[in-house]
Amino acid sequence: MRFFYKLLILVSIASTFLSCRKETSWDVDLAIPIARSHLNISNFFGDSIFQSDPSGLLHLAVSRDLINYTMDSLVELPDTTVTLNYVVPFSTSLSPGVQIFSNASSNDKEITFDVSNGVELNKAIVRKGSLKIEYTNSYSQPLKFDYLINSATLWGNQLSISQIVSGSSTLVKTYPLDGYQINLTGLSGNKVNTLVQTYTISTDAGGNSATLQAGQGLLIKLTFENIVPEYIQGYFGQQNLSFGPDSSSLGLLDNFSTSNLVLSQSSINFRIINEFGLELSSSINSLRSIKTNPPNTIALNAGNQLQSINVGRAGKTGNPSNPVFPWVKEITINSGNSNLNAFLQNLPNYLGYSVQAIVNPLGNISAGNDFAFYGRGLKVIADLDIPLQLSADYFKLQNFSKVDLTQLKELNDVNSCQIQVDVRNNYPFKAQIQGYMLNENNEVIDSLFIPGQNIVEPAITDAANVVLNYKDSNLEANFNKDKIEHLAQCKQIKFVSFMYLTNQPAPIKIKEDSYLDIIVHANLNYNAKTK
Repeated sequence: MRFFYKLLILVSIASTFLSCRKETSWDVDLAIPIARSHLNISNFFGDSIFQSDPSGLLHLAVSRDLINYTMDSLVELPDTTVTLNYVVPFSTSLSPGVQIFSNASSNDKEITFDVSNGVELNKAIVRKGSLKIEYTNSYSQPLKFDYLINSATLWGNQLSISQIVSGSSTLVKTYPLDGYQINLTGLSGNKVNTLVQTYTISTDAGGNSATLQAGQGLLIKLTFENIVPEYIQGYFGQQNLSFGPDSSSLGLLDNFSTSNLVLSQSSINFRIINEFGLELSSSINSLRSIKTNPPNTIALNAGNQLQSINVGRAGKTGNPSNPVFPWVKEITINSGNSNLNAFLQNLPNYLGYSVQAIVNPLGNISAGNDFAFYGRGLKVIADLDIPLQLSADYFKLQNFSKVDLTQLKELNDVNSCQIQVDVRNNYPFKAQIQGYMLNENNEVIDSLFIPGQNIVEPAITDAANVVLNYKDSNLEANFNKDKIEHLAQCKQIKFVSFMYLTNQPAPIKIKEDSYLDIIVHANLNYNAKTK
């Protein structure tokens, strides 16, 4: 668009000098540089996925998570409701400020959570959650409920609630549990999933003497809800975990295709990271290279390298900001110990996988000292590394450039426009470039270059495809009135580039210092009018 603005400035100056003359018109020829670019292969994929080795050879290096299994999936603390019901079987006269019930001698001192999968917890720290209490007082005078969770402490203080409930009324209140440390070993210290509570019910000292009728009293409904632990400890059972069949998007090759691709080498490094304080036995049962267009799937054949993997437990650092010292195992699959080259030459859009694991395969060998921290868990990460030393008939790359020239009415005054592209190629392959103008419906309405006039010559190489020197080429795109009209309707341009590799089948090396330098000029013929 910049060359149109420059053009308007020149026409405006000319019109100022000729403003006193009779309206006339003439053709103006202008040559304007409008763009300059220094491109490399990362422009098609993004810089972040490429790394260079000490020789300067580029590597396509990406990491994708296959599994990220955290504490909330391993152990779930269910919402738990407990009802405490105090009513009298016969009428009783009560004075203000007297205790009428205590659970000191009752059997409801413990609350046990029904945790699934055989999980036996002895300790928890609450990240967030709440205790909701619904009070129903059927006595005519206010009653006082004093409640203590003996097992729950915050900064050394037990969780304590004292609530007055008005006579003949209901009340609902919620109390936060965030940050509380909870001992779950019960009264005797030898239980699991169990906390201890004590409470008393009294008449309010500010009330009046009255008769508590038969069947009247205080109904308390306690609900522990939405509990998210910061830390849990105990025995997490012998759980069978399954992940997949599922897939992870690569998100790399949507704008890339090729013919007869042959890789020299490749590798996938699987990192198994265990941040749980427990042992596992794990197997990656299948890994699939999934290409969606045209559809094709290739299974990875790596023998038994990914089977029956013993996963050790993590350790504690004692540092609250980074509490876990993870157990890590790396397994490298490469083109020498598998069919990985064929797997990746499929140019997958997705990595399909199926993984199974057994928690605590040897049972409770930690004696109830399994642990897990919030946000930490079991991860399986696939690190792909593909050195760009390869051969192929060609690469096909495409990318898009948005434009919007619909508001430039001055396009009507341009008789013709020639886009001249000067290209300096330092890559060891020949390129054929075409641009397609797309309208607002993404329909192709025109092209930029005439076939045969859109070839970029390869750099000068030796017999081993090592670049010795760059090569200059020139492309031209002629815009007549029709093309200019199509340009006015253009919303974006799709550039499609075919990169033809020379001296096949010898592999080429794409290096860090490879580039395409592009300078774009616009040669215009413009119809200028003055008075």
